[in-house]
Amino acid sequence: MSKKDFIFPIRNDLVIDYYTVEDMSEQLKVWAFELVKTNMHDMYSKSNDGWDEEQKKKEMRVPEMRYLIARAASDPQDLKGFLSFQILHEETMDDDIMAQAAYCFELQLIPSARSQGLGEFLMQILERVGNYWKMDKIMLTVFKANKGGFRFYTEKLGFTLDEISPGACLSALRARRFDYEILSKLCNNN
Repeated sequence: MSKKDFIFPIRNDLVIDYYTVEDMSEQLKVWAFELVKTNMHDMYSKSNDGWDEEQKKKEMRVPEMRYLIARAASDPQDLKGFLSFQILHEETMDDDIMAQAAYCFELQLIPSARSQGLGEFLMQILERVGNYWKMDKIMLTVFKANKGGFRFYTEKLGFTLDEISPGACLSALRARRFDYEILSKLCNNN
């Protein structure tokens, strides 16, 4: 699939480009990784698994990864942020059933692009992808320490703890060992 542009409806000065990993330039791949590192390094470093730069680079470059990259309409080099996702089969609490999920791996914005509706818009595009491809749900993982991110996904976008999230399927005592939760939202075709 080739690159596609989406016009950002709230502001006509932004464009969203769609890329497969294969379509992305090395410069874009490096920029996306550096944005994750800038925004998330401290949170990852304090997590149970820590920050593993090579593993994160590898994850971001798997052939199945897709990117929605926000940029200024007037300047393709003026990048604002991105959402990366994959279409996955995810486990459920029923051993015989796998869920089809559009899984958000990263939603990262530069500081000046935050609190303007761009993150919400990128997530809405992912929901449209999930609905179009008749996925069961949209999923993502969020660190418990990321209070702002947790509120954004649950209060603003309507995500809830997924059935396989530690906080949903384990006792409170066992769930405390995990520093993340898995959130999900059903697609409209359900």
